[in-house]
Amino acid sequence: MPLSRDATWDRIAGCIHGLLVGDALGCPVEGWTAAEIRAHFGGELREMVDVPGPGWRPRGLHSDDGQQALAVIDSICCDPQQPERVFAQLMVALRDAMPQRSGRWGLHRGVSRNFRQTVRGLQASDARDPFGHAVPSAGNGAAMRIAPVGLWWRDDPPTRDRRAAAISAVTHHDLRGIAGAQAIAIVVSNAFEAQPGPILDEALIESLQRATASASELLGVANDRRFVDLLASLVDHRRQTSDLDQLLDGIRDRAMRRGGAAQKVEATSGFAPCSVLTALLVADLAKDFEHGLVTAVNLGGDTDTIGAMVGAILGARVGVGEIPMSWLDSLEATGVLIDRVDLIQDRESREPWPDLLNVELEWDRLYEKRPAILVAPRESDSDASHS
Repeated sequence: MPLSRDATWDRIAGCIHGLLVGDALGCPVEGWTAAEIRAHFGGELREMVDVPGPGWRPRGLHSDDGQQALAVIDSICCDPQQPERVFAQLMVALRDAMPQRSGRWGLHRGVSRNFRQTVRGLQASDARDPFGHAVPSAGNGAAMRIAPVGLWWRDDPPTRDRRAAAISAVTHHDLRGIAGAQAIAIVVSNAFEAQPGPILDEALIESLQRATASASELLGVANDRRFVDLLASLVDHRRQTSDLDQLLDGIRDRAMRRGGAAQKVEATSGFAPCSVLTALLVADLAKDFEHGLVTAVNLGGDTDTIGAMVGAILGARVGVGEIPMSWLDSLEATGVLIDRVDLIQDRESREPWPDLLNVELEWDRLYEKRPAILVAPRESDSDASHS
């Protein structure tokens, strides 16, 4: 049975707000271990706080995960046929709008070296070829932003899979990273059933197999099955146990053995075969939105991106009404997303209001509230962990 118009709007709003809430909740502890989070907060991190150190960021302001997700929304709304072109142009515009400052690259907040390399190439070429400067990265940087693709093409899987691949390929030229993004888009679109079923099941494996084959053909790359195979192993492991620690250990160990990890990783690392699968697992195990997101950001590692992915998935499944009001009240982006929700619901093609660049300039002014005395940075805070 199809969802009512009101229920559809609620789930679209839940996905977008959930992504931004998860990002804003998790980014202050990005790169921390679970033990460091517990020691610092005397238990779980459950409320939004400032990002500490010279890269200070005000409480409730999302990072690059949310920035790029909003850019994906605007790219789709402006050009549903070739959103990757608009997305590439927006990435350059956000870089060119301001100089580089502490914790900010133009208007971009907390971006990785790989991302900067891609955008520099797009700058130099006037973004004429949106795929021409992608890096061979299997990071989770495409997956963190891709949920809006699942919202717009929620009832059109073939187009959803192609658009997810194309938008991912602006920055990523490794099918493991692209497959991770496609998996998130699939799960988000699956949330628009009256009663969404389990996340980790055979249907997801089959859908992702079709999606990666489509991406391989679209982008002219070999059909790398490693991410799909790791997902299948997680689905099988999940049938055997609900123990989070055991399942996380399995994600880590399989990624090391069969995922092609170039270095030692954890289940929460920025490597897509780790953190994307961890996000799917945490969402599958979640009792409700709050439980899932608190679990996600307290695992340590790439907390903002895992939080963004879990928030997007659970928000799409339960709706914005199930997101704790204290988090929505703390989120700087709350109140500027309504037109974007409306456009996605109706799949109306026009430039969203308010203009993203102007909103980002307003959010950038929040840095004027920076405290005079800052805590020294932790060593792991020097660069973003996803790519």
